[in-house]
Amino acid sequence: MVSCYACSPYRGSEPGMGWRFVQGLSKYHDVHVITEKEKWEKDIKQYIEEEEITNVHFYFIQKKRNRTLRKIWPPSYYWFYKAWQKKAYRLAKQLDDREHFDIIHQLNMVGYREPGYLWKINKPFVWGPIGGTQNVPWHLFSVFNFYGKLFYGGRNIVNAIQKYFLKRPRLAAKKQPSTLIAATPDIQKDILKLWHKTSEIITEIGTDDGLDIQVNDRDKEAALKIVWSGQHTSGKALNILLKSLALLDRKINWQLDILGVGKETNSWKALANKLNISSNCKWHGWIPKNDALNIMEKGHILCITSLKDLTSTITLESISLGLPIICLDHCGFAYVVNESCGIKIKVGALKNIQNDFKDAIELLYKNENLRKQLALGALKRAKDFSWKVNIEKLNTIYLNLLR
Repeated sequence: MVSCYACSPYRGSEPGMGWRFVQGLSKYHDVHVITEKEKWEKDIKQYIEEEEITNVHFYFIQKKRNRTLRKIWPPSYYWFYKAWQKKAYRLAKQLDDREHFDIIHQLNMVGYREPGYLWKINKPFVWGPIGGTQNVPWHLFSVFNFYGKLFYGGRNIVNAIQKYFLKRPRLAAKKQPSTLIAATPDIQKDILKLWHKTSEIITEIGTDDGLDIQVNDRDKEAALKIVWSGQHTSGKALNILLKSLALLDRKINWQLDILGVGKETNSWKALANKLNISSNCKWHGWIPKNDALNIMEKGHILCITSLKDLTSTITLESISLGLPIICLDHCGFAYVVNESCGIKIKVGALKNIQNDFKDAIELLYKNENLRKQLALGALKRAKDFSWKVNIEKLNTIYLNLLR
């Protein structure tokens, strides 16, 4: 029995992650899935009509919503999400009386705050991948505008309190027998510290096998094509990269492809103008996924400046396309990126971070052999995080728990 609140074969992020795990597990087990009705029933039923899928049974529960209240007070989402989890628990108990499940799995959403209630059922329990325990480093708050400082400062404080005082995550973590799954090594350390429980690591996203990717060359005088992708919010911190690029040696020929859009788009464009680098920046906005992947495939390096994330889809998409990564040495991408496929920047003082990004970009511009070596390493590293590997790890967890 899998509680998978978000599940869709046609979406990315949480619903895509839920679908990939459920679909992968169906190759080994008879899987019963409880998911949300309003958002995902149409997608799932459409897929089932078009494609054959066996060993998966879906049950849909409507979540009550108040969109006006959500706009006024975003955390109100959790009130209705908690009510949905209670409904899922009642349905799961009824189904267990009929199906006699061997394993109960709380799959998503991945945030630690809401573990649901399925752990109360008297069966071996799996929870995860788990995320959300990490805070934005306080010493980097100068990156944010006023709203960003307010939002992430408030989140840091609330998160610090909730990690230690929320009751149900602690009870779910202590359920016996059970196995917890952390999305990243940092989350794994937090689980041990908070709940005194060891956990396994499985990233919340994966790569696809069988992609035929060739590492592209860059002529000595050609522009170094740098890719940055993400929502344009304070926490993604594109302004760090823009300031780093402004520090580059003027002889260096570079182009920055910026994917995504959001509240910070205009302020970041203004910053690029102020730094006199706007002519090197191409703002693509939100474009179809295949177009975005095409831009990445033609790129030479990807830069990640996010201050709070799990593994991040862009990380695995990048290495799958043979794109070396320069990123901060924290969050989930620090787990994926190693010396074989990228360069990690120490999370020190902001000025040092900007200089280190600049130095890393200059290094890969001047040393094409190193860049190509990292690109080949990226393709090899991607195989370690394939969906096939993730599902095999999860299946091993199931079998060990049953033993």
